[in-house]
Amino acid sequence: MAEPLHAAASGIDPCYHCGEPVPAGARFEIEIGGESRPMCCPGCRAVAGMIAANGLESFYQQRTAYSERPAAAEFSLNDQYLIYDDEDMAERFCQRETDGTVTARLLLGGITCAACTWLIENSLAPVTGVGSALVNLQQSRLDVRFDPATIKLSEIFSRVESLGYRPRPFHASTQRDQMSADYRRDLRRLGVAGFGMMQVGMFAVALHAGDIQGIQEQYQGLLRWFSLLVSSFVVYYSASTFFTTAWRHLRQGALVMDLPVALAIGLAWLASAWATITNSGQVYFDSVVMFTFFLLLGRFMEARVRQKHSLTWFDAESALPDAVSCERDGSWVTVPRTQVGAGERVLLRPGETIAVDAEILSGDSAVREDTFNGEHLPRAVTTGDTVYAGTVNVEGALEARVLGSYLESRLAALQQSVEVAQTEKPRLARLADRVASWFVAGVLLVTSATALAWLQIDSSQALWVALSVLVISCPCALALATPAALTAAASSLRGSGVIVRGENALEALSRTTHLLFDKTGTLTEGQLEVARVELLSDVEREQVLAIAASLQRWSNHPISQAFQGIEGAPGFEQVNYHVGQGLSGRQGGIAYRMGSEAFCRAFCPALSPAPEAPLYWVALCTADRQLAWIGLSDKVRDEAAEVIRTAKQAELEVGLLTGDSSAQGPLLAAQLGIDRVDIGLEPQQKMQHVQALQADGAVVGMVGDGLNDAPVLSLADASFAVAGATDLARTQADFVIVGGDLSAVTSTWRKARACRRIILQNFGWALGYNLSAIPLAAMGYVPPWAAAIGMSLSSLLVVANSLRLNRDSG
Repeated sequence: MAEPLHAAASGIDPCYHCGEPVPAGARFEIEIGGESRPMCCPGCRAVAGMIAANGLESFYQQRTAYSERPAAAEFSLNDQYLIYDDEDMAERFCQRETDGTVTARLLLGGITCAACTWLIENSLAPVTGVGSALVNLQQSRLDVRFDPATIKLSEIFSRVESLGYRPRPFHASTQRDQMSADYRRDLRRLGVAGFGMMQVGMFAVALHAGDIQGIQEQYQGLLRWFSLLVSSFVVYYSASTFFTTAWRHLRQGALVMDLPVALAIGLAWLASAWATITNSGQVYFDSVVMFTFFLLLGRFMEARVRQKHSLTWFDAESALPDAVSCERDGSWVTVPRTQVGAGERVLLRPGETIAVDAEILSGDSAVREDTFNGEHLPRAVTTGDTVYAGTVNVEGALEARVLGSYLESRLAALQQSVEVAQTEKPRLARLADRVASWFVAGVLLVTSATALAWLQIDSSQALWVALSVLVISCPCALALATPAALTAAASSLRGSGVIVRGENALEALSRTTHLLFDKTGTLTEGQLEVARVELLSDVEREQVLAIAASLQRWSNHPISQAFQGIEGAPGFEQVNYHVGQGLSGRQGGIAYRMGSEAFCRAFCPALSPAPEAPLYWVALCTADRQLAWIGLSDKVRDEAAEVIRTAKQAELEVGLLTGDSSAQGPLLAAQLGIDRVDIGLEPQQKMQHVQALQADGAVVGMVGDGLNDAPVLSLADASFAVAGATDLARTQADFVIVGGDLSAVTSTWRKARACRRIILQNFGWALGYNLSAIPLAAMGYVPPWAAAIGMSLSSLLVVANSLRLNRDSG
């Protein structure tokens, strides 16, 4: 920083950014925080404008000194990123690691596909001072770790910008703004291409009919010029993304699908424009705009699915309470959660979500930790125990000592596991790009050879025969083969209640060899119900349940949900809740207890041991009589057995991974016919299990529910989250089953297999068409107008074949 903040000199306002006096007559003001702020020079105004544009205006309220004034000689368009070399500014989106390196999180504008991911990562990786660069396509985010002593953050920003992307500090609000802007831009491009396709298509019908039946020259020329005008705007505006992406990668020596796409669109348009201007040859404007529209449509649908279900790093933290009751100067005051530090004393009220990791100093309660272990039964806690941010205090008030900030919490550590899992997810081969890069080189060679040959045979026909070869061999169908099928399959699944996320999800699912399930909330419904009542006296079952229901109405414990539909016995009074033990109350002068075995036996020594059946058992008794043991269970989903049976018939290896350490897991596995079961697993242990299978060559599908499943869902090759899954689990899953019907797992697998078959058929047709049509065109048997129709029909056939996936049957 330049110098400490100071008061303005008498009569002279200091520059709001650097503190230097503002020259008399200078007019460099800029609005920050709703007020006009004076600036001393264009450099300070540009830097301040960049700060405000990125939503970082609070920097000026929190700084302790003025910033350095940008040197006028050094300031240029890219020098706008110099502001991020300021440590106070950078700390808002950077984190310093223990080894002295810094990890910066950037939001990228203009990133569209996996090829963009490859380009950015491989361009930054060899840069001196950069330790790693990882791009998250889902969130348009770049995580780059660098040595600040070797390379400055401003240089990283500039390098990313030089690749053609728009880097900004990553913030949840700016990400949402960018997603909205990208959606509007993509929709405009698609709309322009669609309108152009309709207009040029009408002109093309007349032109092609005229080639066959005859058309007056002035009308032909008029239709061509109108087609040129409309298609030019489509190419310039809608198809610009293909040219931009192709050029980015070509500068780095990489050939991607957008290169042959750009060549096909550009050369076909140039040939058509030349034919129009010279009033000779054939035009292919209809093919140009149609191909542009269909490819943009596929990409638009894919981007919408990816963005609609995007969840930022900050969303889990934003679900925590904004304020905490903290002890300050001997009294309890409400303070922002972010201002509570380690060692401070906080009050955790019953029913509230716990905002910080803390150690209990006084009080007894139970904490629902399904956030971490997926289980609905809470954990009893008392003095000395640790509670975690993101869990729910369900019983009594607690006083606790804060252990650290959110970044040091268990919830943040779990989110970091998700981030690691995302970066480790296997990347599927980009088959279309690999084929297209070799294919386009071959096409260019064949086209050049054809032109040279026809120069010797008939030079007047050389250009148009060569163009026929180029147009008829255009990899339009090849480019559409994969996105058309994936879009159709995703649309069909969305109609049946399954949302597809991730461009590799369907392909990976079609190759799955192992299918793993979580238990609670996945194979089961996640809600307790009364399964058995073991009577221990002459009191009838209905009366036992009525007494139990009346007592449970005084509780907000998850067990009480099992008795909500049972009519209670009236007349209970003096009902007390005993934390971690159960309930007591009186009816007609008789005292009752309901709860754990130890709690009830202390009141009724004659209480029999709980039955051995693997259920959640609670006892009901009076002081001198045992009444019953009530067994609770988590109901298995009706369709679970059929799903497991179908998966095994498909020769998939089926397994159960659960955080429940009770006997419920093995019992459920035996009931459903699952051969392998692993119980009591932490999230990291589930990830290790999946990694071990993948190391042995398995393609793993995972079905889960709950925040604890998010890391393993992200790590699996293909993953499902059922309805009721937490937002983070939904985001990490490749497929979200909205309707909660578990049978969607197997139906989606069948659809994925069908999608793979369609893609291979599309590739087969596209390559077969080109291999058979190119020789005919090269020999001069296919005129350019027929080549244009052939290319269009080839693309339409691929689209029509892909639309077969919209049928209900997989």
